[in-house]
Amino acid sequence: MPTLAALVRTLGTDLAPVRPAVPPPREVTAVHVSELADPTPYLSGGELLLTTGMCLSGRTAQARAYTTRLASRGVAALAIGLGPSHQRVPEALTEACEAVGLPLLVVPGPTPFLVVARTYWSLVAAAGQEQLASALVSHRELVRAAAGPNPVPTVVRTLAGAVAGWAAQLSAQGEVVEVWPRGRRASARKTSAEVARLRVAGPHSSATFPLGTDDVLLQPLTSRGRLTGFVAVGCPRPMNGPDRQLTLTACALLALQSEQHRRLVAGTRATRACVGRLLMAGFVDAARALAAELALPAIVPRMRPLVLAIDTGPGGEEVLDSLEMSVARERRHFPAVVEADRILILIEPCDAPAVAAAARPLLAGRVRAVLGTETDVAELHRQLPALNRTLAGVPAGTLRDLAGQGVAAAPTLEPLLAYRHADLVGTVAAYLRHRGQWERAAADLGVHRNTLRHRIGRAATLLDADLDDPDVASRLWLTLREDGLA
Repeated sequence: MPTLAALVRTLGTDLAPVRPAVPPPREVTAVHVSELADPTPYLSGGELLLTTGMCLSGRTAQARAYTTRLASRGVAALAIGLGPSHQRVPEALTEACEAVGLPLLVVPGPTPFLVVARTYWSLVAAAGQEQLASALVSHRELVRAAAGPNPVPTVVRTLAGAVAGWAAQLSAQGEVVEVWPRGRRASARKTSAEVARLRVAGPHSSATFPLGTDDVLLQPLTSRGRLTGFVAVGCPRPMNGPDRQLTLTACALLALQSEQHRRLVAGTRATRACVGRLLMAGFVDAARALAAELALPAIVPRMRPLVLAIDTGPGGEEVLDSLEMSVARERRHFPAVVEADRILILIEPCDAPAVAAAARPLLAGRVRAVLGTETDVAELHRQLPALNRTLAGVPAGTLRDLAGQGVAAAPTLEPLLAYRHADLVGTVAAYLRHRGQWERAAADLGVHRNTLRHRIGRAATLLDADLDDPDVASRLWLTLREDGLA
């Protein structure tokens, strides 16, 4: 809005202070003409009121009552037009205006009030054009920042400069991801309570609230209807419309950048998942060939499987997002397969402690997890069924590390030797010799595979052990070899 000083400066002698003085830098919201003794019901504050003084008799009491009403309404200034009613400004009016701090201006006789009104609205239009040009420049700078090599911090920094305040990008949980200026990180953290409220309200809810001397606008970032984060902007009160529009533009650009990043992550994750599925199916050579073809890290000889079951809450992709964000960047290359209600991850043994530590905060009573023992990649597919069975007995919100439980001793062979209805010892030896392959073990024994399944089930019951558990199978095989039974 034009200021009173700018309007006086532009009009020159057509609008001048009654007594030589620099008009205060008050914003003028409109120009209003009234000859009423009490025009305040038709004023909202901030106006330049033009009058010929028809209702003013020059008496001191009347002048004081008139100016007091105008000042209490927040009128920016009073201008009296000379000629029709007064040839000069009444001294009582001048003194009354000075008493209440209301600027008093004079419009000389030849100047119509329309000149003042037209000049005011031309200044409003010029200010609007200047504001529009400034906004276009700011929007263009935001787009240029989003297209740069480091978009998130650059957009945040550009937005903070455009609103002459501070800006921050927050995670969906309210953690500060990026903030500018750096010294306003504490201000960004104070928005966490409002973030928690908006998370409950839904992914399309926003809020404006006071924070110290600032007005803070909190806008959500969404991707495919899912909340991915927030943008917080603070500037000196009151926040104006252009600043809100700039914030919305920054949100759109950051959401677009987030979606592009998500697609890149999804593509990389899909290639790793293909390698992981091959490893979990036992096709190690094919997995190594695919990893080399896709320029993925080489498959290490030994790995530890981590299986997570999701009982309630976010889906597997969201849990995997949180897990990858929680571990160091150099440890995020693990193959992972996301299924309907669980995630299967293959981890290098040296990375297992860090990944397990990152997974524990995600459990929160809705995720169960089992971290398997270190296994040769060629034997991973044999360990997975046992891990899934173990996972079924793990309480919600628990991560069970099988390596930390030690390796159980091999079951004694006495129950098998005492069983008289079939050669369970020979059956178990053939089953272990052929690494759990039903067809080959049945052919070796000369029995039908269903007969073999029945015998292995009976043996597992007598031994009270899972013959598909690699630790149990390996120790039981060694025991059979030591006793000359295999």
